[in-house]
Amino acid sequence: MTREPIEERKLFSLFFTSLKQTMEISQLMNLKKFNFNYVIFIVLCAIIAYVFRAGDTYIMKPVWRKRVEPHYYSNRDFPTLEDRLPSPIITDLEGDGVNEIILISNDYKLTSLALPDKTKDEDDLTLPHVVVKNKIQLPIATKEDGGTSRPVVMATGFTVSYQSMIQIRKQIIVIATDDWQVFCYSHDFQLLWKQRLMNIAHVRLTYKIKAMDVMITSHNVRKNDEGLVIIGGSFSHTVHDTNTTKVSNDTTPENATKEDNSLTHFSSFAVSAIDGSTRWHHLPGDFGEIDTSVKDIHGDHHWKLALKRHRLHVGESPWNLYKQEIWKYLPHFWNNLEDTKIKLGRFQKQDEAIMDNQQKQKSALRPEHIMGYAYGGQRPHTDDEHIVNPNVVVIHNHNGLEVLNLLTGQPVTQFPLASDGAIYLDIDYDGYVDRVSWGAEEGRSPCYVDIWRLQPVKEKMEGLAVCKLFRVFFSSSWAYDEDILKKLPPIIIKSISRKTGILRHLLGHHLPTDKQPYDIITMGSYGRVSSYDKEGNVNWQVGTPASWSIESQDRKREVDSAPEKLQQYMDSFYPSRHLMSLQVYGYKDTMVMSGWSNIAIVDLKEGNLLASHSLPCQPSSPLVVGDFDNDGLNDVIVTCKLGYLGFSLHHHTNHIYTMLYAGMVFGAILILSWLCSPATYYSNEKEEDSETDEDRMDDY
Repeated sequence: MTREPIEERKLFSLFFTSLKQTMEISQLMNLKKFNFNYVIFIVLCAIIAYVFRAGDTYIMKPVWRKRVEPHYYSNRDFPTLEDRLPSPIITDLEGDGVNEIILISNDYKLTSLALPDKTKDEDDLTLPHVVVKNKIQLPIATKEDGGTSRPVVMATGFTVSYQSMIQIRKQIIVIATDDWQVFCYSHDFQLLWKQRLMNIAHVRLTYKIKAMDVMITSHNVRKNDEGLVIIGGSFSHTVHDTNTTKVSNDTTPENATKEDNSLTHFSSFAVSAIDGSTRWHHLPGDFGEIDTSVKDIHGDHHWKLALKRHRLHVGESPWNLYKQEIWKYLPHFWNNLEDTKIKLGRFQKQDEAIMDNQQKQKSALRPEHIMGYAYGGQRPHTDDEHIVNPNVVVIHNHNGLEVLNLLTGQPVTQFPLASDGAIYLDIDYDGYVDRVSWGAEEGRSPCYVDIWRLQPVKEKMEGLAVCKLFRVFFSSSWAYDEDILKKLPPIIIKSISRKTGILRHLLGHHLPTDKQPYDIITMGSYGRVSSYDKEGNVNWQVGTPASWSIESQDRKREVDSAPEKLQQYMDSFYPSRHLMSLQVYGYKDTMVMSGWSNIAIVDLKEGNLLASHSLPCQPSSPLVVGDFDNDGLNDVIVTCKLGYLGFSLHHHTNHIYTMLYAGMVFGAILILSWLCSPATYYSNEKEEDSETDEDRMDDY
């Protein structure tokens, strides 16, 4: 055998060896590429699992009841407006970290309630009654006509200022009646004092309570006050015919007019929390009035605000000097007694604001709250205690916004607004107040929401047809069938809705701005809740079982044959809605709504129906929200003909379903990608070619 064939054989052997190594490297490269695809698939599956994840679910469960006997009602059958009592309060009276339910029963007993024992037999399908911890009869005086005073408002609060996390404070309870009687109780239901602020016994047949509220604060006018109780209220005529007004023989027309002003005027009182002695009051003529020319009040004003702008109390300043502070208390809405609110605030004129910011003291209360924890992870406190060095009392009533000095009661300023049921706010951030009307007037349909610009020229900015269902290819309307007897006002909040759509995304609607737009949340008798922006664009729509349209139509149809049904519908049924947060001290991004026979909770971000439950009776008072079972989630109390019902909200996570779904999707994509991968096909072909070359080499 010659040397040349041997060298040639070595060259062939070296060639095939290098070729084999190249193929192994190529296969290794393909394997790495295959592993990189795995990473892509994992990321893709994670995105899919997140986008299509199983959302958390919420369930409403009735957990307690408190029965009310019908014979306590004025007609001995069903509750009316005359029988309505202050709404229950869910709060921690004793500072022990456990919330109680404070309510006034129909026999005028102040009651503290606790939840029933959880070890109850689960086979018992009846709803348990609450446990009464404390109960006391209110010392309500009998009126001259044989009737009794009726409690109108109730509040709880602290008389000692917040100091630290180790401090234990106990609250007091204050109740005000429709004839200006005020009762104050300690946390253990001991009567501390009672006071009659105004005597109206001689005119109670011709006047009725129109607006009233009470607030408790730990600030003092005198050193030994141990807090203040601030009460405000006004009356209205029971009849508009002056001939039916009973006036004594020795009463002159001037005295009658003076008496009428003292009752219809929104009067305010501040009394000491320790003994009920009066510290100041704001009654007609207390601080006088001076004539003021409109030219002396610089700044713009619209026609409704100018109705009473030429009359100011002594020492009172025009509202536009406190414009920035007043804007913080908008939107303003007043439609009935429940909308009357008394709050604390700090007002400084614009030229004094800089000095005020430099002299502010630090508060022991942190402004941030931890969601899901009682009182935000801090000791029990009220919202007003977050205001550093308050100096005014801000009152929302039928006259608009009234601002009084906290220490003297002297009017600081007022922002008059019409009591027409409209919502007032600066919806377009142009520095002027706008008016949002929704059909609050009697006989008007709530299906049309109009936004009016009042400055500098009154004009209609936008009209929203809210009784319309929008779909991709069609829309339908139920405006002619909407109930005009029982209506719910819209809710206007800073925008939290998650707007969808490629066009909105390209236009930058998702980008944050300094001027956060508003969401207009509407609801009606069909149970449909909708969210709009101020231009009338639909953010989302959702249907709920909290409706009452069918019941309304049935009673209108039977008005001749059964007029008592329509009368009961008008006098007793009270649909309501309440802005709430799911977690205690969380963001108020949900709404609870009550209908004829159902209650529902709606997410205001995406318009999802979170939870609902049926009702055994029709609601007769506003809904109450609070955490009565101390689990970190807000619960709901419904008042109806049969009494009080407590619904507990329960949260369930669906992580297991999400993991199963993600695993199935990941496995399916992995198998399909492996089967359809071209790398697998070419790898098999290369292995076959390599084996063929090796066989040829061996043959050679």
